[in-house]
Amino acid sequence: MIEEFFKSERDAINQELEKYFNKLNKKEREILFSDFNNQIRKFVISEKSKAKRIHPILLVAAFNGIINPMYLADNIDEIRKVAISVEFLHSGHLIHDDLIDKDDMRRDQPAFHKQLQNEIIKILANSDVPEKEQVVELYGRDLSVLGGTIGYLLGLDVIRSSRFSDPLKLLAINEYSEAMDSLMKGMIIEEYMEYHSITMTLEQYLNIAEMQRARIFEKSAKIGAIFAKGNIHYQIKPLSEAMIRIGQAHAIRDDILDLEGDIKDRKKKFLYILAVQNTDEAQSKIINDIYRKPALTKNDINEVKRIFAETNATVIAEHFSKNLVQEAKGYLRDIYPDLNREQKEFFNEFSDFIYLREF
Repeated sequence: MIEEFFKSERDAINQELEKYFNKLNKKEREILFSDFNNQIRKFVISEKSKAKRIHPILLVAAFNGIINPMYLADNIDEIRKVAISVEFLHSGHLIHDDLIDKDDMRRDQPAFHKQLQNEIIKILANSDVPEKEQVVELYGRDLSVLGGTIGYLLGLDVIRSSRFSDPLKLLAINEYSEAMDSLMKGMIIEEYMEYHSITMTLEQYLNIAEMQRARIFEKSAKIGAIFAKGNIHYQIKPLSEAMIRIGQAHAIRDDILDLEGDIKDRKKKFLYILAVQNTDEAQSKIINDIYRKPALTKNDINEVKRIFAETNATVIAEHFSKNLVQEAKGYLRDIYPDLNREQKEFFNEFSDFIYLREF
């Protein structure tokens, strides 16, 4: 069921994104800003993009699960239009995150700052601009700072322009703003800890995972539930609690899947935190010495992976993720009136997908 729903809704969301950018281009009279919008469009809806559109799909699923079925057909097109708001929120975050982490690739495509740099390189190819490399780097950096912010604002515009009632839009905008606030705080705390060489505790990791990942899951579903006029205490609250735990499990699963890349970049993610809590003196020295190196060899990476295995870091992480998913399912069972049957199946399958996925 989940594969069919994901495919059909992903296609529908992509169509809504296309329509929104077409409308944006027709409305924009400033040619330079229109070109910038096209750069954002290229990043968000590239034909080769592997974007899964999880956040807008969660919004639609929550709406479908709570609304009275007799009103669904009249509102499904409008909720899909609203759903792209959280895709813009997510895209804005990715633009800023890739820039901060100096990641050049996203979804097998150039990251936004790299995409911009590639464009300006073509333009400057035959020019005599002094310090061309620095110009290219600053162009990608500066416009990505602005591009991420524009992404957040486009999401707000989508909600504001929808045909739902003003009171519901106001509630949705409040949730969207809280998601932005959570993202910013999570990124700031993470940067503070990195530059002050502070190793995260397990509690700090889960807090940051909640702010940067889980809250977007939660707010996406919550916005959908708000537009479906769900009961705040008996439907929206337990759904929100479920999504927070699913989002944390998603972050842990990402760390398991990205293990080698995180070690290569000397990132101290969930498995690192678990490992250093259980290392002996010799293992601790090996990890510390390797993580102080400016660049790691394949042997270095394998040595860290060996210690992670010896300390059962991956096994513990998988159990932790599974427990979060089980907690989420408990909250899903608490929703009353219950979700519509198909969406109840979807959210339960989605919980398992988060824990078991291999990508």
